[in-house]
Amino acid sequence: MVYTSPSSINLTSSEGMGNILIYLNEVTKSWFSNMFLIAIFVIFFMGYLRTNKDDYIGAFAVSSYITFGLTILLWIIGFASNYAIGISLGLTAISSVILFTNRD
Repeated sequence: MVYTSPSSINLTSSEGMGNILIYLNEVTKSWFSNMFLIAIFVIFFMGYLRTNKDDYIGAFAVSSYITFGLTILLWIIGFASNYAIGISLGLTAISSVILFTNRD
């Protein structure tokens, strides 16, 4: 499969930076968007744990909700794949069940 050249991307148009992200996602076969979403999940997970020590369930829930919201937005614009939204939805469902059934 032949990819478009990065020099052919029109950066002066209104969606110039968006074209770069779409190009990166196309070349890496959606791994760029997946790694971006994983990075967002880890950043919010660690940030929550830094403020609330030993609350892993809350950190898991907060980071999965935020990642799911961002995945929905990225899926609407065509940056995230259906596979990524399925994984994100599954993690959000699991974190919700754990959060609501925890009796600490």
